[in-house]
Amino acid sequence: MTVYTVDTDVCLFDLDGTIITTIVAAEEAWTKLCKQHNVDPQELFKISHGTRTVEVLAQFFPDIDNTDNKGVHLLEADIADNYLDTIGVIPGARELLSALDKDPQDQSVNFRKEQKRKWAIVTSGSPYMATSWFSTILKDIGKPEVFITAENVSVGKPDPEGYTKARELLSTTWNYKSSCRAVVFEDAPVGIRAGNAMNAVTIGITSSYSKQTLFAAGADYVVADLTHVTVTENTENGHIKLQIKDPLIEN
Repeated sequence: MTVYTVDTDVCLFDLDGTIITTIVAAEEAWTKLCKQHNVDPQELFKISHGTRTVEVLAQFFPDIDNTDNKGVHLLEADIADNYLDTIGVIPGARELLSALDKDPQDQSVNFRKEQKRKWAIVTSGSPYMATSWFSTILKDIGKPEVFITAENVSVGKPDPEGYTKARELLSTTWNYKSSCRAVVFEDAPVGIRAGNAMNAVTIGITSSYSKQTLFAAGADYVVADLTHVTVTENTENGHIKLQIKDPLIEN
């Protein structure tokens, strides 16, 4: 068994494809829209995963009225409301998020109850769709305090704005004097590049793209799912130690 250790202060997670599996739902909803507007869905899928819906609509559906993001809201409400039966949780995601809320050496510590979690969500999805998962399939985990969606940034991934904003908010929560160390978990190349742009350690998950694609984007580690990542240290001063077991090899 190959094991790597990563020291960090906070963990930043993409949502779709990283915590939950939404690829079937998203592709079915996009395909339906593509058929209505005579767009090739395969061309759309080359850039849609990990990209803000507003940017995909602007590129492929310029005639759709997206005033006040109403086009975005309609598409993402379709995904959230009509395809819930296709949504699953990435293996190991629940266990990893729960572990980040506790100190393995002191079970009395519960960062969730203290409202001082050490992890955040940074998603290209809309607030409606992203928060809906935490009232349905992720209800037991609960929505974290730091929750960055497409409407909280001016530029989407691969720009690091969303991840930088989440890191700074967590730095404030934990009273760090400077920007804290971060690990970014992503399933899409644009997200890996965003994490690299702010000098975070990046861990790719092969739920949407191949390991070759994630390594080519600059991922430091690539795993099949989150069962390969465990928390071995998680202290009240903010320090986290992660173990990455048997990551995929670049070849």
